[in-house]
Amino acid sequence: MPQPTPAWTDADTLLLPVPAASWPPPSAPLRLDGIAFLPKRELHVTLVGRALGAALRDAGLRATAASACAGLDWRFVRLTQWLRLEKRAGGRRRHSIIELVDLPAMATLHARLGAMLGRVLPVPPPHVTLYVAGDEQGIGVPDAATLARCTVRRVDPGELGLR
Repeated sequence: MPQPTPAWTDADTLLLPVPAASWPPPSAPLRLDGIAFLPKRELHVTLVGRALGAALRDAGLRATAASACAGLDWRFVRLTQWLRLEKRAGGRRRHSIIELVDLPAMATLHARLGAMLGRVLPVPPPHVTLYVAGDEQGIGVPDAATLARCTVRRVDPGELGLR
């Protein structure tokens, strides 16, 4: 199977698509901890979030940032570790269920982008959002500290209908 290619979105995010043939998105809603979660229609790993993407765009580096992806191995390994996340902002709650992945190229990409911007960038924890509630876009996890703050708990595979 060919390796997926990262692509920019209109929202200034850089996404690594997950081929549905190798990892199909969930097909049904899920109720967990009293929350009705909706399945994501497509799966991806967010390589560059909105804030960093906007910073690259504003610095005139978005096209150059594409070259930072060149030659990187975008294969990842599913870690079979699921987390329930929650973020409160402006009186609103957003929820996600994510699966962590091992994606070594993430650190290399952020080191390259940081060099372009002249600063050290945190490496976002590589993950795939499987379910959301409160906002179809999910939560946004730009660094390990945000992941720690937003993590409510680990999710058992049985709770996801997996065994």
